[in-house]
Amino acid sequence: MTDPVPARPGRHSILGWVRVATTFAAELVLSAWATIKAVLSPPEKLRPAILAVPLDVRSEGGITLFASMVTLTPGTTSLEVSPDATQLYVHVMDAPDHAAAIAAMKSTLEARAREVLP
Repeated sequence: MTDPVPARPGRHSILGWVRVATTFAAELVLSAWATIKAVLSPPEKLRPAILAVPLDVRSEGGITLFASMVTLTPGTTSLEVSPDATQLYVHVMDAPDHAAAIAAMKSTLEARAREVLP
């Protein structure tokens, strides 16, 4: 007899998906505003970067959700997942503080992706 497949925490949680949507909507508004300010500022003030964001989310679905939310957020674009799926490479239009930009993505978008698709 085989053991039943354990349920993934939060996968079918309506509240978890509501939190994903709410967080994404808030990040969308904040990022849109930051992008508008960056576009209207002198070009020499922009600090574009390609960042290697370490991944805590492990499932293919979770990585896809996180990468998609990053790409849909103004000012950022997911470029590639490392072959070992431990890092997501992200182009950021303006990132004067690389560590802060990485921490912001992880504490908002990745944290919510992990809640529903660990």
